[in-house]
Amino acid sequence: MELILISLVILFFIIIIVKIFTLPINIAKSKNLSDNEITMIAILTWCGLLTGITWLIALCLAICYKE
Repeated sequence: MELILISLVILFFIIIIVKIFTLPINIAKSKNLSDNEITMIAILTWCGLLTGITWLIALCLAICYKE
């Protein structure tokens, strides 16, 4: 029973981390940005896995770009 509970908690945290990590991409898509801008934000977001700072840049770009 405890193993199932621990597994569910870990799965919950993984889902939350993925949702936070893909936040710039979701913001860009909801603002109906062009495909080129969404691609650039997606690349910066995934590069954020390695560096972290590019995720912040992608988030700033997704928020600052105008529709």
